[in-house]
Formats: sequence, C-alpha cells, structure tokens
Amino acid sequence: MVAQESSFLRDKAYIAVALSHFFVDVLNNSRTLLVALLAVSIGLSNAQVGIALLLYNVGSALAQPLFGALADRSGPRWLVVGGIGWMIALYGVASIAGDWIALIALTLAGLGSGAVHPAGTKVASESSRQARTQATAVFFTAGQLGLFFGPILAGFALEALGRPGFLVLPTLAMLALASGWRWVENDLHRPEVAWPLQPKAARSEDSAQRRIPWRTVIPLAIIIVASSTIGIAAINFAPKLFTELGYSPSYVGWTAGLYMLGSAGGGIIGGRLGDRLGRRPPIFLGMSGAILPLYFYIPAPDFWRLLLLPLAGFFAGMPHSVLVISAQRLLPGRRALASGLILGLMFFGGAIGSYIVGLVADRIGLATALQGTVLLPVVALVATIVLPAADQAARPAPEHPRPPTVSRGSQL
Repeated sequence: MVAQESSFLRDKAYIAVALSHFFVDVLNNSRTLLVALLAVSIGLSNAQVGIALLLYNVGSALAQPLFGALADRSGPRWLVVGGIGWMIALYGVASIAGDWIALIALTLAGLGSGAVHPAGTKVASESSRQARTQATAVFFTAGQLGLFFGPILAGFALEALGRPGFLVLPTLAMLALASGWRWVENDLHRPEVAWPLQPKAARSEDSAQRRIPWRTVIPLAIIIVASSTIGIAAINFAPKLFTELGYSPSYVGWTAGLYMLGSAGGGIIGGRLGDRLGRRPPIFLGMSGAILPLYFYIPAPDFWRLLLLPLAGFFAGMPHSVLVISAQRLLPGRRALASGLILGLMFFGGAIGSYIVGLVADRIGLATALQGTVLLPVVALVATIVLPAADQAARPAPEHPRPPTVSRGSQL
C-alpha cells in the first residue's frame, strides 16, 4: 500500500513539475525581501507596498483559471516551461535594474507563477489515483519548501552582495527550466480529458452529478480566502516589519522562511488526513491550531519567534491540498481549470486581504495589524462547521472512472 501511495515519486514528469513549483516559490517568497528593500529605498507606505504585492498576486490569480483551461485543452508542457522561463527573465531584470524598473519587473513576474501552478497541479493530481490528495500535498510541499528557502537564500545573497546578489536565485531556477523541458509532456490521453466524447447518456448522468453544490462552495470560498490571507499577510508584511525594526536581511529571511517550512510539514500531514478522514478534520485542526502562534509571534522574543513562526505555518498550511482537491472534485475532468480557479481564488483573496492589512497597518501600526489576522482562522472555523461533512476526498478514485475513449483523434 505504501509503495502504491508513493509511486508518483518515480514519475519524472511529477518530479519536473514539483521542482518547477519549488523554484517558482523560491522566487515568489524571496520577492518579499526585495520589495522590502525597494520600499525602504523608494519610501513606500504600507498601503503602497500592499498595492505592489496586490498587483503581483492579482495578476497571477486572474491568469490562473485561463492558464488552467489552456492546460486542460492543450497540455501542461509549455505553461510549465514558459512560466518558469518568464520568471527567470524578469527576476534577473529586477536584480540589476533601477528601483522602479525592478518593482515593475517583479510585478509582471507574477504571470509566470500563474502559468506554472494550475498546469503543475494538473500533472501532480493525475499522477496517483490511490493517493491523489497526498500526491497533490507533496507537490504543494515542494512549493512551500521553496517559500522556506527563498527568503533565506535571498537574505544571505542580499547581505553579502547587495541587490545584484539576487541573481543567484534565477540562475539556480534554470535547473527547473531544463527538467521541465526534458520531462513534461502534453499527455492528453487520460480518461479525464477524453470523457466529453462518451455516449450521450453517460455525459448527461455525469453532468447532473456536476451541478454546483453551493452549500459546499460558499464555505469553501470563505475558508480559502481566510486561510490564504493569513499566509500572504505573514510572508508579505512580516519582512517589512522586521526590516523597519532594524533586523539584518538574513534574520528577516529566516522569519519569512520558517513560516513556510512549518506550512510544508502541515501540508503533508493535512494531505494524509484528507485521504483518510475527509476534508473537515484537517481544516478544523489547522485553523484552530494556528490561532495562538499567529497572535504571539509578533511580540515574542527573538528566539521564541523563530519557534512560533513554523508552528503557525504548520497549522495554517494543513488545509491547503485538501481545499485544492475539494475544488477539483467540483469539476471532474477539468482538473487544471479547477486548480486554476481555486489557486486563483487563494492568490486573489489573499492579495485583497493582505492589501486591507496594509491599509489598516497605516492607521494602527503594522505589528498590531498582523496580530489582528488572528481573527481569520476564527472565521474559517465557523465556515468549517457549516461545510458539509460528506466528502469523497477520503476515498481513492476508482481505477476506471470512465470507459476508455478516443481523445481528439488520439487512440487510447
């Protein structure tokens, strides 16, 4: 059973998209240190920093459903390869250009992230029928590890070499570009892609099962926006807070990275719980466990802060893959589109929430505003109670969900 569950780890395409996800999020989270430096250099307010981060995340969020639909139609290869290549180029520009050009390049780089996420999630979620949530969780864990290492590597590079030292990160990301080019293919020969060509009766029955269950969608959306705002606010504004307080770039990098290290571990545990118990237990446990460490990491002494941050990330990250799989099951056969929609909502909702945190911070102080995000897991807990308990995520998908068909001229 363990061998079956871990079989996706021997899939080269899976390894390629996981590596791409790792480096995409290395760049994504290292961006916060670069924006913090640019903000201090240019003299941006918290709200203006929020706008810059909002534009990055909104660009990525709005692009993800479109890129997801394209991945379902044409395959994931060029979205994975093109997305990481786009980010490498623009982060290279941001490393050496003037302040405002660097800020513009960082903002436009979000489109590359928007291309890789839904296409990579499609490949990951289709790599294992027996452990789909776990495979998706490990894929997201690769990204969260990137979110952990990104600011730490950026902190050391910026402290040692200044902004040009940031070039190290897009250079390392060339490894993901090469692996994606070599191993990711446009495999459209899966039953999930071919199902529209099934007999009419089968399509009608499946369409009836796919009617949108609003009693599930609305609580899920609330949980997604609340949980994503927690993480995006923490990784976007905590670096600015600690930079303003005079901490070194390396320490700031650790504070941003440790949160995501905890989130990576929480994502794996949440994925396993989702496969075994359904969606509600990992969501409820994650949101309830995040409350205390989220509130206390700001005023805590330096040593305790470095312990509380990964603990907050661990609990806040538990629901992530469960939420993605829940969304995919609302659109069977369109996993990349579903992934794009759910990840887009995460990025967009978290970006809007983070911008609101920035506005509030200009009035009451950044430290107080970050502590106030502790209200978000409480909101998510209420939505979890309302969320229907019935969930197929706890049961593996059948080996043959639909009979084999011919897919757009290609014979299975």
